[in-house]
Amino acid sequence: MPDSEMDTHAANEDELFQRAFDSLLGTEKKGYPSFVGGMMVASGNDYELRSPIDKSIIFGNFQMPEKGTVAAAVSAAGSAAGNWASKAPSERTELFRDVLKRVRAQRYRLAACVMISTGMVMKDCLAEADRLAEVIENACDADASKGSPMGVWGVISGHNSPLASPAGFSSCAMIAGNTVVSVPSNECPMPMFMFNNILSAAGLPVGVFNITVARGPESDRELVDDMTVRGVAASGSGDRMEELIFLPVDDGLKFINEIKGMNPIMVYKPGDMKGAASSIVESAFRSSGQRIYSCSKVIVTNEEREKAVSAILEAVKAVKVGDPAEKGVTAGPLMNETELMRFEKHIGEAGSSVVFGGRKARAPGLENGSYVTPAVVVGLTDDCELGSFDTGLPILTIISVPNFDDAIEELMNTECGLSASIFSKDHNAVAKFNEFADAPHLNINKGTEDMLPAMDAEVRNFLS
Repeated sequence: MPDSEMDTHAANEDELFQRAFDSLLGTEKKGYPSFVGGMMVASGNDYELRSPIDKSIIFGNFQMPEKGTVAAAVSAAGSAAGNWASKAPSERTELFRDVLKRVRAQRYRLAACVMISTGMVMKDCLAEADRLAEVIENACDADASKGSPMGVWGVISGHNSPLASPAGFSSCAMIAGNTVVSVPSNECPMPMFMFNNILSAAGLPVGVFNITVARGPESDRELVDDMTVRGVAASGSGDRMEELIFLPVDDGLKFINEIKGMNPIMVYKPGDMKGAASSIVESAFRSSGQRIYSCSKVIVTNEEREKAVSAILEAVKAVKVGDPAEKGVTAGPLMNETELMRFEKHIGEAGSSVVFGGRKARAPGLENGSYVTPAVVVGLTDDCELGSFDTGLPILTIISVPNFDDAIEELMNTECGLSASIFSKDHNAVAKFNEFADAPHLNINKGTEDMLPAMDAEVRNFLS
């Protein structure tokens, strides 16, 4: 596409997104109770949903579900499971091709909902909507007749991917003949409720999809402890996801994990240090490091430490923190004040190892949100957890080791999570990285900036 056409396309996309964003902000605020067995289930315990972009923006009223709502949702899903599973795979697929059309038609509205809910930048919000469409299309194109429906699936999600991951997993499960109970975070449930509206408009039978916001870890326990639930797909970061990993569950429960880790990047004799640094910074700090595939750790050898740190510090200067709806912004706000407090706590513990950023952003207009300057940390003490555990925050830790073998050992001792990457022109180093890196997705000479939620769509988990 010629440059002039690309500029025109970008301008049109900006305009269409802004229209959807303004329209959504101008929509009459309404209450969102749980949706169980086709019925609105109210609790009377309302709470306002405020945007992390600006706390003065109230864009919805949700109801905190009562104890037992998850169990009721599982029961409704169980009641619907037999009829839904008995439908011909082609009938289920045909319904979801209609869902796909509706998702594509509402692309900008869905993306705007993600932005208002989480503060992600436009690029990532559009990627959420586009990825969801891609996942549904891939699932529709797969041969659903090969698998056998399992029954009820639970889908648990956080703010790191509030649409593509949970709605993608839910769609794959339903296309395969399963029914679903979705439990999104109570802080950003709106995208999944919007997806529920799309499913209802497409004529999805009652009880096949049910949704209720999380009351906290007890909602997740209620879901995974229910013997009717045959599988759980979970995506996100933070304490809720950590607790979920360690919950004792029945051996027969299938578990799909898209839980964020450090997504570490190794740098060893790269062909282009400046290019590697640019990729690392975008991987770490786009949308303030809160994406599923955000990188929070870089591993270098002592020999290349100075060059790598210098290149990364130069690249991070290009990060623009601000209102994610504004053109050119690459890092929006943290999800809430709790995340801000965690950020400040970690920065305080890192002390003089913080070589860039680590402060609350003071630009005019950002006073009502948790905006921070992304932090680069170098030379941590061994007892600082930033080198070992992912925070889900815009903090990039650079760890240097004596040699490449030590770098591999450091990588093997890292909570990688979903991915690991290496920048290197040394073929032997790349081969050793491929052999020892323990992560589902490995990247060679690229970072995680272009990685998307529901990377494999886990279609095979549902359709085989």
